[in-house]
Amino acid sequence: MMTVGEVLVEDKVFSAEETRQVEFKAHDRLSSTQLTADEVDRKLFQPASRTICAFLNINEECSLYLGVRDDGVVKGHHMFAAQKEHFIKSLRLLLQKQFTPPVDEYRYTVNFVRVQTSYETMKDYGVTVTKDHNLLSCPGNCWCERDIRNARRSAKKPPLFVIQVNVHKWDPTKDAANVIWPYYTTEDGKCYKRHQASNHEVMQSTLCEETAIDVARFCGRK
Repeated sequence: MMTVGEVLVEDKVFSAEETRQVEFKAHDRLSSTQLTADEVDRKLFQPASRTICAFLNINEECSLYLGVRDDGVVKGHHMFAAQKEHFIKSLRLLLQKQFTPPVDEYRYTVNFVRVQTSYETMKDYGVTVTKDHNLLSCPGNCWCERDIRNARRSAKKPPLFVIQVNVHKWDPTKDAANVIWPYYTTEDGKCYKRHQASNHEVMQSTLCEETAIDVARFCGRK
């Protein structure tokens, strides 16, 4: 995970490595609904939802970095304030409406970590109130995504950020409905857990066995 005061530099290697609790992805596709038909057919991306689901299901403090390649090289994403707002809205929609069960807001936070570049960046303007609402779950079609594509073609590029999605441990004092942390499924109805530095789909039979073990451990501590 990032250390306090760490500065990210474009095309430089990130200080951490991928582990059980840390994952890198160069893209920023949160869910399968944000993938185009061509991306799905060619299997170009694995949506970030699988990693977030796997992090939630191991119940540890974890971080997903979007804008960092698998080899640790920092690339970042060009973003104005509107794109940041779009990302946060999309993440909230994914976790609270498309995950089962819905994910409580205290279990995740988002940081936009500025990346140093060799070029002069444009000012990160505030969110405009004259535009339409964000079009979520529509790959590449929201007005803010079109704006950023046009801005990248200009002489002065927009600011560059790595998106850090932090997943936090389950807090029993904030979840009276469950005696242990719940297991989550993604927008595709699949369940994932972390094994070393990768995500693995968990079958229903295995999930039942692991839940029984977790309940036994929890009851044994009471």
